[in-house]
Amino acid sequence: MRRLVPLLLLFSSSLLAATSEYVEPIHFQCVSNTNYTRGGAFQANLDAVLSSLPSAAAYSLGFAKNATGAAAPDKAYGLAQCRRDITASLCSKCVEKMARKLRSECLGLTSAIAVSGTCLLRHSNVSFFGEGESSFLGYNHGAAGVAQPELFATRLDALMNNLTRMAAYGNPRLFAVGATDHTALSKIYGMAQCTGDLSPDDCYKCLNRGVYYITTYWDREKGGQSVLWSCYLRFESAIFYNLHAAEAIMSTGMAPVPAPGDGRSPNHGEQTGQDSATGAGSNLTPRTALLVSVPVAVTLLVLLFVAVYTCKKNRKLHKHGYEDEEMGGFESLRYDLSTLQAATENFSEKNKLGQGGFGPVYKGTLQNGQNIAVKRLSTESKQGQAEMKNEVVLVAKLQHKNLVRLLGYCTEQNERLLVYEFLSNKSLDKILYGDLLKQQLNKIPFPLRHWHQGSMLQLVDGCPADKHEKQEILRCIHIGLLCVQDDAQLRPRMAAVVHMLKSRPMTLASPAEPVFEVPGERPRLSSLEPSINEASITHLEPR
Repeated sequence: MRRLVPLLLLFSSSLLAATSEYVEPIHFQCVSNTNYTRGGAFQANLDAVLSSLPSAAAYSLGFAKNATGAAAPDKAYGLAQCRRDITASLCSKCVEKMARKLRSECLGLTSAIAVSGTCLLRHSNVSFFGEGESSFLGYNHGAAGVAQPELFATRLDALMNNLTRMAAYGNPRLFAVGATDHTALSKIYGMAQCTGDLSPDDCYKCLNRGVYYITTYWDREKGGQSVLWSCYLRFESAIFYNLHAAEAIMSTGMAPVPAPGDGRSPNHGEQTGQDSATGAGSNLTPRTALLVSVPVAVTLLVLLFVAVYTCKKNRKLHKHGYEDEEMGGFESLRYDLSTLQAATENFSEKNKLGQGGFGPVYKGTLQNGQNIAVKRLSTESKQGQAEMKNEVVLVAKLQHKNLVRLLGYCTEQNERLLVYEFLSNKSLDKILYGDLLKQQLNKIPFPLRHWHQGSMLQLVDGCPADKHEKQEILRCIHIGLLCVQDDAQLRPRMAAVVHMLKSRPMTLASPAEPVFEVPGERPRLSSLEPSINEASITHLEPR
């Protein structure tokens, strides 16, 4: 659950970043073929038109046109178009901003236009109402680095062409929004809009031209805007329009522009519920879906966590029960916890023999005086529990004089204790063989002593053998003594041993002390009287 909180925070920050206010550039163009006289009648009429359009557009579905003046050349024509999904307040402010832009940049010119991503304002000294103008004003590039650009381009082209047809010939006219899937985790959102005075054909012609510029200027970006005199297209990989207002427009066809102060803006909408193919609105808004899906998802995660925890706990209890049942056949080996606590002085540190991978080992003394070693398995170690089961069930059956005996076990109060016989800290050979080992080690010098005394045949059993066989026996004993010499450099290699066995007429070196001789048990070989056999054994073969 602690990992879920950062994920929710990351999701919230990403959502806020995706819907943050977008600062769009302003495209303007001043037509310099005609001028007007400052302070003249045309300027007065133009000022009147530009002053009336902000409020008129704000409360007239985002579109307004006006003309002031008796006749040309002093008559002024003006047109304002806001994005259909923005509030009346934003619409009015945007048109006012465009008016200030034209007054400062195109002062003295009768014809000019200024367009941002939110609104359009155009004026002239001749009527242009109802005349579609497909002249290109500019293209705004979005953020770079789109994933799967080929797929993005294909989906983008289909979306923009679909929105073009919807805006030109659908209901409502001259405006359309929609979305299409890019990948399983991302979408492409789009918008197409024409000025409110165009016919369907003129709108389609302008938007189709705008799609061409998107295709031309798009460079693997996540968003972009194609701005023309009479229409506007935009796409982004994150939602950028007011979904509530857009859904109302798309569903009724005549929804008013949101009133000021309704708390909505074009950049703080929810995720679209529209289908990319039809643009039809969904009855379930993304905000509602989010409010429903997040608690449901959290609840499912909690239930899943509880289910997994319960399953593991039951499995653990079942496993322990099974182990106790299996070990029930060794009830005679069970020790009381109190007995082992008393034997080890309650597992005191002074009785601790060492620490193993599964827990510490303590020395203890039972009431009968028997010394024991108690392995205290860790209660947190699953391997320790498995180890205990294996040792009790299997090792208890394997009783051998060379194995440390398992005396018993204890499973009281969540303890896992194994009781072994205690072996003092000394050489294992002393425990197993005592003084017998020294006698066994002296068996190698025994044949060497017979070698030096010339009585090696005493090593052979009483079976009769001819002279040739006796020579073979002596040769084998000789080679064997060479192979157990103390100095490894003097020992023959395997290839040499094979050669010795195969080559009959060959003189063998005298063997030195064996590696297994126990010093001090007998006089060194050099102190013994040499015998006739000390030099070598030579086989004589007839020619």
